[in-house]
This record gives sequence, C-alpha cells and structure tokens, in this order.
Amino acid sequence: MWVVAALASLVFLIILVLCIPVDMSFHLEAYGKPKFKMKMVWLFGLVNKELGRKKKESDGEENTTESRPKRTKRTIKAKTILQIMKTKGFLRSLVNLLKNIFSHLRIKDFSANFRVGLDDPADTGILFATIGAATSVLSSLGYHQIRVEPSFEDEVVFEGDLCGTIRLSPIQLAPPFMRFVFSLSTIRVLKLLFLTKWKRKK
Repeated sequence: MWVVAALASLVFLIILVLCIPVDMSFHLEAYGKPKFKMKMVWLFGLVNKELGRKKKESDGEENTTESRPKRTKRTIKAKTILQIMKTKGFLRSLVNLLKNIFSHLRIKDFSANFRVGLDDPADTGILFATIGAATSVLSSLGYHQIRVEPSFEDEVVFEGDLCGTIRLSPIQLAPPFMRFVFSLSTIRVLKLLFLTKWKRKK
C-alpha cells in the first residue's frame, strides 16, 4: 500500500513542478558580428541558466586543450537526413509539434530597434513599405516598442537589437511531446537511426 502512495505522491509532485511556468529572456545584437544570449529561469529562480555566454580561458588552459587529442565528431549523413524527411508522417508530426509549442508561448515583453537598408535606395523603399506595414500591425496588437528605420546609404545595412521575455508552462507541452515521441512516424525514424548506427559499427 505504501508503494502505491509513494508513487502517487511522486506523480503529483512531478505534475505540480511542471505546472510552474518557465521564463526565457533573450537578447540579440546585430552590430557587426551578431551576438545572441538567452536566460532561462524556472522554479522561482532555483533553476537559472544562461546560454550564449562565452567563457574566458587563460593561456595555460588553452595550451592544455590544444595538446589534447581532438575527438572525432559523429555527424548524420545527408542520405540519412533525406530518409528521415521522407519518413511517412514525420514532417506533419514535427510541424504539429512546433505549432503546439508556439501556441502556448506567452510574450511578456518584446522590443526591437533595427536599421535596415539595401544597396539600392529604391529597393530599400519597397522593402521598408512592407516592413513598416508589418511593424504597425504588431504595434497595434499590444506588443511593446518595435522600431524599424530605413537606411539609404547605397549599401547593405542590417543593425540593431531586440530583446524580450516569453513564458511557457511545461505541463502544457507534455501532451504534444508525448504524442510526437510515441507517434508511429517518430518510431520509424528512431528505428532508421538505430539501423544506420548498427551498420556503421558492423
């Protein structure tokens, strides 16, 4: 009896934890070389992970890493990727998964400030006519600061930055992920990858 109670308590605890939303903040800078950073905060700050941050290494550490033998990276061949894409129903399942993920995203904060230009000022005007209309529509939907300015400098220009915060609840993503993982098309893909790996070892 106590085993059933322990399992039920564990399941309840997992569901309760998955109900806690995850906040993901991102920041993109496009001045020269693009830089992207993302920070994930979960469980009221107990889980705090920052992605895209470069670690500084000392000269001694660089020398030790250079002296180590390089590991050979195992990559999936293009033929295998094509076979995966041709798997019956896989692309449809993948698209449905992405749609479900984006439908559960909640934008808490968003701001963008860009300067865009092409090498021909006439093309820049045509491009900005479309961008300006899209910007006005997004601003009317209640999003925060969105600003795009044209550049008529007879050269390609794309610079600026954007940042925002999105929130999602892991419990809402569990059903679509389960449907995707246990779908027949995904099982076929996993079988294909297993057979491909087995043939390489043989």
